[in-house]
Amino acid sequence: MGCPAKSIADRGAGVGVMPSPLKIARTFKKLTSVLKVPVTGKIRLGWDKKKNYKLIARIVEENGGSLIAVHGRTKEQRYAGNADWDAIAEVKSLVKIPVIGSGDVRTVEDIGRMKAHTDCDAVMIGRGALANPWIFSGLDREQVPPEQVQETVRRHLAKSVEFYGDEDGSRLFRKYAVQYLLLQTLTRETRKEILKPRPSGEFLELLNQVYAVTA
Repeated sequence: MGCPAKSIADRGAGVGVMPSPLKIARTFKKLTSVLKVPVTGKIRLGWDKKKNYKLIARIVEENGGSLIAVHGRTKEQRYAGNADWDAIAEVKSLVKIPVIGSGDVRTVEDIGRMKAHTDCDAVMIGRGALANPWIFSGLDREQVPPEQVQETVRRHLAKSVEFYGDEDGSRLFRKYAVQYLLLQTLTRETRKEILKPRPSGEFLELLNQVYAVTA
């Protein structure tokens, strides 16, 4: 119930199910009655300004949900503006099941700030981890040596190619490549080159050139 993508939400999936609380109640009741594993949910604050996150949080808990994650924005906001950490704190004070906070966590310090502000049980990191997967090791992006970033890029690309094949693996990897290189001083032309479709071997050559220039 957290995805705001138009292709998902507009057909009643992701956050698109939040305007249908009875459907959510029936779904959780059915799942928790037949499954032997914990059933959890992730929500946003609602579809629009008519936020119903407190109602949905209660429904998840009352129908057997074991945990709820809350992203502090509505569907209409997508990722614009600031995440509402006060709303996450409201959910935490409302339910007894564990609450995970989500939204605007980009640094190690942000993790502590969110937990202190909301009293949430854990923090979920999404977009912030694309540019800095090392945040899960307690490191901010600028603390990671360039050679470690370069090696991680190589390994990530290799895994992508291994799983999807060279053409699709290289194509799908491009968006991650740009994120990995955010702290590098890149010209517009270099960014365009990174986003061009190319075999994995050619991409690695380009990567080496980028690091040779920006080192």
